Amino acid sequence: MDTNKKLFILFVTTLTLFAAAIMINAAVNFRNYSYESAIDKAHMAAEIVRDGLTAHMINGMMDKREHFLDMMATGNGVKKLWIVRSENVIKQYGEGLKSERPRDEIDKEVLRSGKEIERFYEDLDTALLRVTIPYTASSFGKINCLQCHNAKEGEVLGAVSLEFDISDLREKGLWTLAKIAIITLIFIILSLIAVKYLVTPYIRFFKRLEQSLKRAKHGDFSLKVQTDINAKDIKAVAKRYNEVIDKFNKTLGRIEKKLAIFLKGSTGYCEDPLEKATHTIDMLSDIHRFKNTIELDTDVNQIYARLASVIERVISPQYLVIFDIDSEKNSRKVAFNSGNMVPCKDNSLEKADLCRAYRTKSTVFSDLYPQLCPAYSGKYRYYYCIPFEITPTSSIVIMMLSDDKDSISMYKKEETVLMYYLENSKPVIESKILMQKLKERSVRDGLTGLYNRKFLEEMIENINSQANRHKTRYVVMMLDIDRFKMINDTYGHDIGDNFIKLLVETINHEIRSSDIAARYGGEEFIVLLHEATAEGAVKVAEKIRYIFSKITVEAGEKRISSTVSIGISLYPKNSNNLREAVKFADIALYKAKRGGRNRVILFAEENLDSDSNSYLFEDSAPE
Repeated sequence: MDTNKKLFILFVTTLTLFAAAIMINAAVNFRNYSYESAIDKAHMAAEIVRDGLTAHMINGMMDKREHFLDMMATGNGVKKLWIVRSENVIKQYGEGLKSERPRDEIDKEVLRSGKEIERFYEDLDTALLRVTIPYTASSFGKINCLQCHNAKEGEVLGAVSLEFDISDLREKGLWTLAKIAIITLIFIILSLIAVKYLVTPYIRFFKRLEQSLKRAKHGDFSLKVQTDINAKDIKAVAKRYNEVIDKFNKTLGRIEKKLAIFLKGSTGYCEDPLEKATHTIDMLSDIHRFKNTIELDTDVNQIYARLASVIERVISPQYLVIFDIDSEKNSRKVAFNSGNMVPCKDNSLEKADLCRAYRTKSTVFSDLYPQLCPAYSGKYRYYYCIPFEITPTSSIVIMMLSDDKDSISMYKKEETVLMYYLENSKPVIESKILMQKLKERSVRDGLTGLYNRKFLEEMIENINSQANRHKTRYVVMMLDIDRFKMINDTYGHDIGDNFIKLLVETINHEIRSSDIAARYGGEEFIVLLHEATAEGAVKVAEKIRYIFSKITVEAGEKRISSTVSIGISLYPKNSNNLREAVKFADIALYKAKRGGRNRVILFAEENLDSDSNSYLFEDSAPE
């Protein structure tokens, strides 16, 4: 209900109640006036009757009192009049006239109690007032009743009953009430007209103001407030409001455009521009904190873990996995996993293009087609995968899982917020990836992709400390291609590089992911076998040696082959630390070379001689 109707109902209700109160008060007053006027007449008539009867008694004319009573009963609005005698008077003077006997219980009660009784009888046609007044004996006043009556002071001698017809008074009262009602109705109508004339312009003004505010809430500031009210204060309010809303429109528009630049797109899904701006500013603040935090992280894995915490806070998926994809290698690996499950088939990790989200560069969700992605193998019913490219060669896929279909709708809704974080944090993530690649390249050999000697020398102490803490065993293998200098000199460095690559492929195929392989020199390699036995290490070394010896490389018009010599030492069985184990492996390798090459030698203490130390961390073993 609008304000206009409310005010109309309020005024009508107020004036109606006011008129009703006046009419009720007038009706009550008129009734009381009629009632009291009739009672006064009754008292006056009773006095006259008493005085007349006393006069008749004194003058000895009591036998003519009936005519007197008839005369009294026909004047002054009296409809009926009769008198009754008390028992005391009957004993003294007899029963008197027949009409002087008690006619009803009211007469009897008045004679018994000596108290006046009044009764009002009313119907649609008439209104009657019955008053019965007692006469009591008194020796005071103008007449001494005790001179004629054998009675005591205050004893009831009789009573007079009168009935008055007050219908004419009631009619006058009703007519007066009707005139009051007509006057009140005219007053109400005039008041409503006056109120409408005075209030309507203010109602229109506030309606216009309300409409303008409603539009402004939804971003439309075009509706200005105008008024035809001549009051200066109202015109000033309208003018100031229009100025404020116009300024607000321009300012908020500028803010929204600038915020959109920071967020690289739409600033949200709120209709209210103020809520939209607040939402955007809060988001920018969170993104700024996120960027500042990840800038101080040491590697990309820490950033992905922090990104996962943002996703869990903003979207709250039931299960979350972040995949790190290398486009050059067409591979992907799990960068973050909120549990122990890997929800994709193993071969899809080896070949990244089997991931539908990565391949199509579009969001993939299973609420309509559960078997949409053939690589999915998780236990959750619904998946939602968002791809995001960081660099031309590096991407991530964010997978959110749930058993609740409604969660997919929530994921869709919040995907925009997640993309804001990713887009605005992309430069930092890209920089970390590039720094990680540069760091990786600084410790990796460019030809083989293995760790280089710099990495091994920097990390060997850390590996040794961890091995001591956890009581871990290592086997050190040192490998060297036989007669490598002759191959380079005879067939060229390209052929030599091919042999190096083939040996590395053989090594990588035979060792585990927990083992560490490094290119230690030109054709010399070191492998640290984690938690290996001497028998197992010899078995691996022999397999590498055998496979490599069967490999041939095309050199001009013929195919050539080469062999590898391998020295093995054990830590901590043969040595006190890994550096010493490397030294002993080098000694064993030296012995393999001297023993005819293409063989595996396990270090023993008797291998030590005076020349052994010269080969530690030097590329000097004989070919």
